[in-house]
Amino acid sequence: MTINAGQLMHRDLSSVSEEDHVLDAVHLLYSQRLSGVPVVRDDWVLQGYLSERDILRRATPTFLEVLAQSTFLDDSEGDLFERLKQIGDMKVKDVMNPDPIFVKPTESLMTVVDLMLRKGLKRLPVVEGRKLVGVIERGGFCEFMMEGKEFNEAR
Repeated sequence: MTINAGQLMHRDLSSVSEEDHVLDAVHLLYSQRLSGVPVVRDDWVLQGYLSERDILRRATPTFLEVLAQSTFLDDSEGDLFERLKQIGDMKVKDVMNPDPIFVKPTESLMTVVDLMLRKGLKRLPVVEGRKLVGVIERGGFCEFMMEGKEFNEAR
């Protein structure tokens, strides 16, 4: 028995739209205990992906910005808080990754684990056609592989 991404995914389609504010997306991430969410249109077509990492990366000064300061990291915490407040008012489309990594429901387990490890992904959207149909979470993947009845029967 071959197990594929479609069997691993869960159909919790927590997502945001490009026009949502980042602060609203952060509330969703926090309340649902998610590390990121797919960004979709009204018809569930995947447009991008917004992760905690995208938000923090946007808030962190670049190397050149740090060098341009008169003193290194002077009041950097205050700057970080101010940047995060500004990002919260931005639209998701301005912060998201517009070229998200995803798999099809027919992809193999090895493809899923390879992408998650090589790209450092905690959540991986599953797309059929261009529409979001599910998400595979790294923790859920591990649990399925260790305890999944279907997997144990396939061995």
